[in-house]
Amino acid sequence: MTAPGLERVVPNETWQLVIEFGGAEHRLFDAEIARKEMSWPALAYPNRLKNLSYTVSSITWPEIGELSAAYLYRNSTPLTKEGLEHQVLRLSYKNQAPTETHPTHHVYGVYLFPFSANLFDVGESIGGGHGEMGGSRRMRTDELLALPDWKRHFRLSGCDWAIPIVEGHGDEPMKLSDVLVREICRREGELSKRT
Repeated sequence: MTAPGLERVVPNETWQLVIEFGGAEHRLFDAEIARKEMSWPALAYPNRLKNLSYTVSSITWPEIGELSAAYLYRNSTPLTKEGLEHQVLRLSYKNQAPTETHPTHHVYGVYLFPFSANLFDVGESIGGGHGEMGGSRRMRTDELLALPDWKRHFRLSGCDWAIPIVEGHGDEPMKLSDVLVREICRREGELSKRT
């Protein structure tokens, strides 16, 4: 049996790839499998794992290697609609301390839920640990754009690069999600060259 082609690949924050195969089937691939079977220790680093590109027939990581759609299909597990809704990818987070609120830990963050109607999660972590203050809120794109200070939050989170993308595709949530994921993957490649 020939494996269906790759339609979309989204890394998440738990060293996995969410892969949409032809026919709208979503599967979860754990990068640890390739890391061990192919002897690719670099996939243990989130910025290296996220720095991928794909075609209908394979995923490629620069200076690491390539995995075929057939290999990925064979070594992945089906993902339910509920499981798909909980997949998350970080746009960015940044500690802005010291602030008036906390001297050492005031982290702003923006997260993307690429397969959810509530595409964005914006929040703050203040204090951290047992004394944690702050919080976050999941929202649709139109809700995000209605927030008067959403651009400020993106800047404080370190993802001001995403502002023109959100503005340019705000009325097309699926396209917005795809463009943001691809840009995150590209930017992670730039980060891995510096580290």
